[in-house]
Amino acid sequence: MLNSENKNKDSQIYSDSALPKKAALLGATIDIKAELTGNEDLVIEGKFKGKIDIKNNDLTIESNANVNAEIQARNITIRGRVKGNILASGKVYIEKEGQMVGDIAATRISIVEGAQFKGSMKMISYIQ
Repeated sequence: MLNSENKNKDSQIYSDSALPKKAALLGATIDIKAELTGNEDLVIEGKFKGKIDIKNNDLTIESNANVNAEIQARNITIRGRVKGNILASGKVYIEKEGQMVGDIAATRISIVEGAQFKGSMKMISYIQ
């Protein structure tokens, strides 16, 4: 059993900033057609078709994912395939293996060399 002195030491070692961030996960074998809203980060590894509205949270589209949706999120990382328009209050980041077809409106946009993008980009100041 830990005494209170040891508990304090442990909680200092494992502060909130050191712990991994929690996120909802749509696994690789999931195929969803829906309108999704929420207040937590989201990782998509499977197929999603519809609308995603997590405007105060981050979205990650993994390399084997296929997303056909209108998307609103804070930060969006694309490693897989996305078709649809994106509105981001933060950054949209398309990695080397990412593919995006649609329009992007965001405060920051980064497209790595080798990534595929077809559409228009619009830099915005801030979305409320």
